Amino acid sequence: MAWYDLFASFYDTGLDGVYRAHREQAREALALAPGMTVVDIGCGTGASLPFLRAAVGASGRVIGADASPGMLHKARMRVRRNGWSNVTLLDVGATHTHEAERVGPIDRVLFFLSLSVIPDWQTVFSEWYGVLAPGGRLVIADVHNPRPGPYARGVEWVSRASLARESWRPLAERSAAFALCQQPSSWVLGGQFFIASGTKD
Repeated sequence: MAWYDLFASFYDTGLDGVYRAHREQAREALALAPGMTVVDIGCGTGASLPFLRAAVGASGRVIGADASPGMLHKARMRVRRNGWSNVTLLDVGATHTHEAERVGPIDRVLFFLSLSVIPDWQTVFSEWYGVLAPGGRLVIADVHNPRPGPYARGVEWVSRASLARESWRPLAERSAAFALCQQPSSWVLGGQFFIASGTKD
């Protein structure tokens, strides 16, 4: 986490514009409504929080979870600056199990650029899918590159991600309403941005 604590100091400046449109796409895929509870796993500096908070409104609840104290510090500053009383931030540390059980059941779960980074990603996915309410929706928005070249390797190094990871597969295996939307490859991102969505049976 030490790298992400440092990364937090320039994450927004360097990448906010790159992913802004994708964050909006992820929000649309979540199909949020006022009053819902949504969890943003790997929330980082909280860049997706404004999109999620606007969608669920003051009557809803937004929960951001991350393992990097530096990222969470930036996210807390964003929450305080905007006066969001219905946004909660969780430090999940090395394990998500306790926190997932404590906040569930929930209406929506978002993994935005996080399953490609989390080491024990399949376990983390299962834990949060487990507390998703029946009929709840889960969205994975990430970058995929089955054969990363030199530039993509650089992206992997900076983000500490595995771009070859097919992180949508656990959702595809569990959800009958699974959908995968892949966008054209981008050298800026190091691969192909995708949004996978599914509803819990």
